[in-house]
Amino acid sequence: MIRIPPFSALRAFEAVARHRSVRKAAEELGLDHTVVSRHVRSLQAMLDVPLVRTSRQGVALTPAGDEYAASLNRILADLATATARVDSNRRSANLSIWSVPGFALRWLTPRLPDFHALYPSIEISVRPHESMADLAGFEADAQIIYGEPPSTTLRCTVLARPLVFPVASPYWAATHRNARTPADLVDMPLIHEESHEQWREWFAAHGVTPPDRLRGPRLWHANLALEAAKLGQGVALGNELLCANELAVGDLTEIGHNRVAMHPYLFVARRDRWNEPALVRLRLWIATQMQQEAQTARTASAGR
Repeated sequence: MIRIPPFSALRAFEAVARHRSVRKAAEELGLDHTVVSRHVRSLQAMLDVPLVRTSRQGVALTPAGDEYAASLNRILADLATATARVDSNRRSANLSIWSVPGFALRWLTPRLPDFHALYPSIEISVRPHESMADLAGFEADAQIIYGEPPSTTLRCTVLARPLVFPVASPYWAATHRNARTPADLVDMPLIHEESHEQWREWFAAHGVTPPDRLRGPRLWHANLALEAAKLGQGVALGNELLCANELAVGDLTEIGHNRVAMHPYLFVARRDRWNEPALVRLRLWIATQMQQEAQTARTASAGR
């Protein structure tokens, strides 16, 4: 007889693994945190292997937990695909999605044909924008943001929390071979997005205090910053999702090995529209794709 854990336990573990937090997983699932903890413990007991470690800093996955979470994501993606194919009651839908520009241009737009092939009745309109849409006034159906959760009148969930690291053109890296550690980069020409804040947070995560004035231009959003880095204008902060293609083909190279998790990408929508079928399909599809790609990127990075 095939042993299959209860879906409630699998769902709880998947949410905890994605959020790295029992409390946040409980909020997403609409359960008490003690219930989520109990589900995870029961799953560990059934498998007879620890999947998570808890500390004051939050929840971390064990190697077995990391592997199990990756397998579970693939299974849920297959389940979502199978469900879509047998769902004969799908209705046509037009979704207007606002998104932070870098993500819209570099990740979401190139993958929309894949979503449309799976859900041909759902039409997606993407608008790159830094400001919050008036979701209450139906200015957009949902929004993808990077950073902190918005107003509590809206509902949001973590899509992925990619690792962030400095990148530059191969030519720049070859002519600045002494730039390897975070401390080495403090006085280098840095390429900023809308402000210097992201670089300051990255330095702080590595225990480095930058000067009051950081060098380099401000280029508004991630896409412009990464393009400037490709042109050899300095060092930009990229992540494993937004610059995966450039790293693979050699247009960009990672400076040092200083990856750190910073802010998450969040899917935001009105609470009363959260469970609309088209929004659910888009949300789950994006989350699954992002998490699978992040796992692939981390595996490739570990092998280098």
